[in-house]
Amino acid sequence: TAKDGWQDCERCPRAFSSVMAANLTFLQQVVAGDGWGELSVPIIEEEPIAAIFLIGVFVIVQFGMVNLIVTVIVDVANTAREADELRKIEDRAREFSKIQKQLLKLCEELDTDHSGDLSLEELLFAMDHNARFAQLMATLDIGKDDMHVVFRVLDEDHSGSVMYKEFVDQLHKVKSQDTQTTLIFIKGHLNEVRSKVSEQL
Repeated sequence: TAKDGWQDCERCPRAFSSVMAANLTFLQQVVAGDGWGELSVPIIEEEPIAAIFLIGVFVIVQFGMVNLIVTVIVDVANTAREADELRKIEDRAREFSKIQKQLLKLCEELDTDHSGDLSLEELLFAMDHNARFAQLMATLDIGKDDMHVVFRVLDEDHSGSVMYKEFVDQLHKVKSQDTQTTLIFIKGHLNEVRSKVSEQL
């Protein structure tokens, strides 16, 4: 028979009478969220010490469920961000393909000696006298003083000139990746240091 305090709780006396009954009770209350007031409260009123265990289990499971939900939300947000970044890269690639011919035509304008290549002197001259080229470099955060570093990176064979397509492709990399400009400067300075070391050896 039920104890005096449990007349209204038919399942309280056997809620934790066995492992199976306890598992069913936790499944009902914590996972399904059913019967907390009907079962746990009468047990706690009869044995207050049980509150530590019952409330502790409830809080731990709820925190676990919240963490699971937050993890899913963060994962979805990261996936959406990666997809958005990929879309931006694809958009930039399509945009660049449209203006590639215009940039190659611009390189022809910058090639004052009509050699088919661009020299550092021609690029520096264009920075001062070609508004379109200067504006393009400004959008890439490349100033006239930076052009020396950029040119050293492009002119890996130290021939003193770079091909049109090579120059245009490098501009594409700079425009499509936020960190590319910084990497170019780092590489340029490393090439300069390497050249100086080679000259001293």
